[in-house]
Amino acid sequence: MNSKQWRSLFQIFCVCLICLIITFVNFSSANVSADVVVATENPSSQIIARFEKIKNKMAKLRFCNNESCFYRNVTSKVIPPTNNNPHYTAEISAAVERPSSSPDLADYHFVYVNDRWQLVKGEEFTDVADYVFIGDRYEIYSVHNSHTLKGNLDKAKEDGGIKSGYLPLYYEILDRGIEKI
Repeated sequence: MNSKQWRSLFQIFCVCLICLIITFVNFSSANVSADVVVATENPSSQIIARFEKIKNKMAKLRFCNNESCFYRNVTSKVIPPTNNNPHYTAEISAAVERPSSSPDLADYHFVYVNDRWQLVKGEEFTDVADYVFIGDRYEIYSVHNSHTLKGNLDKAKEDGGIKSGYLPLYYEILDRGIEKI
């Protein structure tokens, strides 16, 4: 082989080497893209699992002094983000067992913001009162005295006068309404 043939052979070798490098880079970037897709799917399942953890803790909660206030038939639903709402939202609904003759109901609403579930509002309906909670504020309409009590949860917790599942959910299961991690 003369020098011209060696040079041609070397050029062919370099072209093959470049083709191999390009193929390797394309294959690696395809794997990275697949990893990115899996990584974006995985957080949604983690978000839902974290919400289920909150629901399961709530289902075991007792919130009366005599241990007779608890939740039963606890259900939840998680709503993924949409074009109209960029955040996950979720709801927990339950029957509330209290020492009363009628069934009570509770609904709690959450939003997933800043990588945490946040309790934004809740309603509890009893035979004698309707409780409405928005963040750290409450409003209770009582049929006994036909007026509405309004206030702040910090004060209600300090006084201990409200026997509601929202308070221990807000303070014990969550950290002032925000998911503990």
